[in-house]
Amino acid sequence: MMLFRGIAGFAELRVTGADPERFLTALAERGVPFWDAEPTREYTVALRLPARMVKRAEAAAAAVGCDCAVAAVRGVPALGRRLRRRAGALVLLLLILAALCMSLSRIWDIEISGNETIPTGTIRRALAECGVEIGARWVGMSQDRVRNAMILRLPEIRWMTVSMQGSRANVIVREKRKAVGPVAEDEIVRVVSDRAGIVTEVRALRGTAETEAGRALLPGDAVIGAYATGRFGRLGPVRAIGYARVRTWYELTAEAPAETRVKRPGAERTLGFSLILGKKRINFYKGSSICPAGCDKIIYTYTLSRAGVFTLPVTVERIALRDYDTESAPAEGTLSRLEDMLTAELSARLGDGGEVVSSAFTASAHDGTLRVTLRAECLENTGVSVPVEDAGDTGEIQTKD
Repeated sequence: MMLFRGIAGFAELRVTGADPERFLTALAERGVPFWDAEPTREYTVALRLPARMVKRAEAAAAAVGCDCAVAAVRGVPALGRRLRRRAGALVLLLLILAALCMSLSRIWDIEISGNETIPTGTIRRALAECGVEIGARWVGMSQDRVRNAMILRLPEIRWMTVSMQGSRANVIVREKRKAVGPVAEDEIVRVVSDRAGIVTEVRALRGTAETEAGRALLPGDAVIGAYATGRFGRLGPVRAIGYARVRTWYELTAEAPAETRVKRPGAERTLGFSLILGKKRINFYKGSSICPAGCDKIIYTYTLSRAGVFTLPVTVERIALRDYDTESAPAEGTLSRLEDMLTAELSARLGDGGEVVSSAFTASAHDGTLRVTLRAECLENTGVSVPVEDAGDTGEIQTKD
């Protein structure tokens, strides 16, 4: 209902008199529709009615001895009258509407997601070769053609899709997974340790265990031998499979300055403005925008767009410089940051299947340096496959060079 009233146009009235209620009765008797009538202060009532009924309302107010004032006239007709008085504003509005219509049929922003190993720049260049670039017309563009052309240019892509949201092209990429080569079951390998520790358990799924719980292992020591007793009691070579569960100890250290230089920002000043039209940049300042020493460069970007609706290739950048001073201050959060770094490093070294039995941090400061040490006792799996050569049925198997 409010939409139709806005299209037709309506007026907001302020009526003052000794008895404003008589004015409302007079409007009803004359068949003048009105709404949102409410008193604003004593002896004054505000209401809205169709713009074409203002003359009747003024006559009704005069008949009951009230003063009637038009506070505002709103709606499409009133807007049209104001625009007729401002020809320049009308032309500007038409130009904006024309640019908006043009914008909705072209690509002004490209967002790429899903790529893990392929650089985003490589995908953008390939998309440009396929016709998906800034300023390109997307209406009538075949998604199948773009996908097939992209896969030919980038064989690493397994699947991709291009969808439009307003003037933004959303490109989703899925990369191919590297296939794991087949395991040669007839290859003779043994399992050796890749770290030092005390054995707590040995799991020989194939082959013969060459260590036992309680023994110490060093990197390169045998864990599972590449031989086993066959059905006829003879010793023969096999592909050893298994691992040893070992208890290990780690001591990791990280250092950082105990104090740091902290910026104290000063006043901000505007260096200049830039207007970006599509791929063309126009600078409205002299000289270079390189930031001198002792200040930060801040760029404020204002794009003529509405998220999810439209995007125009018009961007205004404001370049500002902010001076700053530095002073020494305690490095807040350094201790917890170093502890997190050491915890992450220990987790990376343990890998899958590893667990921390106990751990403790110690910290010390010397000559302006904070040193944090992590000491941990862990349980983890050890065992890597090493190809070997068969020396016969005696079990004497030599490692390949």
